[in-house]
Amino acid sequence: MIRPVHRCIIVATLALAFLSACSEVPQKPAAKFTGRLILLTGDDTHGADLVELTPSTSGSGYSIATLTHGVFEARPNPDQSQLLFATKDEIALRDVHTSAVKSLVKGQTYCLAWSPDGKRFSYKERQPANTKLYVSDLDGKTKLIWEDSSGIERTGATYCAQWVAPDRIVFDRFVGMIPKQAVSESLKPNTTTVATVGESVKCADGERKWSVQGICPGGNVLLSPADQAQPIVIAKTTDRFEKLNPTPGSSEGRFIGFAAKSCVPFFISQSLSTTTDLFSLNPTNWSRLRTTAITYAFSLNAKFLIKSSAKLMVAGDAPDKLLLIDTESGDVTPLTVDANQKLASPVPVVWIEN
Repeated sequence: MIRPVHRCIIVATLALAFLSACSEVPQKPAAKFTGRLILLTGDDTHGADLVELTPSTSGSGYSIATLTHGVFEARPNPDQSQLLFATKDEIALRDVHTSAVKSLVKGQTYCLAWSPDGKRFSYKERQPANTKLYVSDLDGKTKLIWEDSSGIERTGATYCAQWVAPDRIVFDRFVGMIPKQAVSESLKPNTTTVATVGESVKCADGERKWSVQGICPGGNVLLSPADQAQPIVIAKTTDRFEKLNPTPGSSEGRFIGFAAKSCVPFFISQSLSTTTDLFSLNPTNWSRLRTTAITYAFSLNAKFLIKSSAKLMVAGDAPDKLLLIDTESGDVTPLTVDANQKLASPVPVVWIEN
């Protein structure tokens, strides 16, 4: 028989346990990576390894499989079914689903960029005396767009061509259109050229007002003004690039990319030495969406891929960080590989979601 005092103690204990259980905040499960991630890893002085990361069959961690070596650059097509990659010898095309590889263009190239319809791509070819800009179809048939015989080598994304339509590319130049240049022509500095690529190539030159930061599948384009002190601007269409009338975008932060197959642009800004603010813009009215704090400080060379749902992203940062980030909570989950494998300076290339 339970005495009244003991009965009270038992009831009180049960009540406290119940209240404690009710007051506990349910733990949100950690973000989980699914699908396949193709990335570049290793020292790119002589070309990095193109590898594929997948969840480990052991149930914990991740495994990587090397696809090829000596890759300097890799770009997925707009629907992410094919992958262009450049080595010191050629540009090749890899089918993401079948793994079939096709050689397209021979030579040392860089600045790979796809047309919006995925039927052509552009690239630059570096030679001892000059640099040439080409467009190629997926059978390797090429067309010369522009030649720079100044002998001045310029590198970086700013100097790569960008496609603003299936038949038009935009690029910055500083020495004039060499094939049409007369001996007496005075070359205009700081020029943007729009090249229409058909049976022939037609070029229209204009004052360099902006450089393209990114173009989403729906046509919205983020532009960096020539005056670097000015904020990024956004145009809803590039139908007439030479007569754009863009609107102000984000006044702060660094653009890191659009969500896959989407027009939601993401930005980061460094708020503290150990914290990064992540935010996106509403592609309808360009208003700023909710800011998420990430307890990690990214380097300027960090590269990002945002999932099509815009709820998860992968970030690669030197020397060996590969992170899965919940864009809503800011939670960071390292994507660690097996002990006998390494990820040096990882650069995410394409996230194959299914």
